[in-house]
Amino acid sequence: MTHDMARGKRIREAISRGKFRKVHALAAELNVSVAAVSRWQNGGHTSLESACALAHLLDVSLDWLLLGRGTMDWHRSSPVSATELQLVLALRDRPAAARSNLMGLVESIPPEHP
Repeated sequence: MTHDMARGKRIREAISRGKFRKVHALAAELNVSVAAVSRWQNGGHTSLESACALAHLLDVSLDWLLLGRGTMDWHRSSPVSATELQLVLALRDRPAAARSNLMGLVESIPPEHP
């Protein structure tokens, strides 16, 4: 992974919202150096193994933490159903205009309220 200031900012945000108030405690829990945690907070390199451990420990989405996709709590969302997956797979082979039109149609349907 390359130097990424936005990723560093997300890591700082996740740490500040987590149960660890001291970088020393977080580093000890992850079995890494304080310098490593500091490097991550500044957008420096982290291994995938360390990123996974950090996301798990802080209870944040790995996609959000590393890539900025979704939300911090995205991993808590309900799983994708078989029907939803089937729709996604069917749309992948369709032209962009068709996908855009379908998205507009879906967004125009009011959500179901329990």
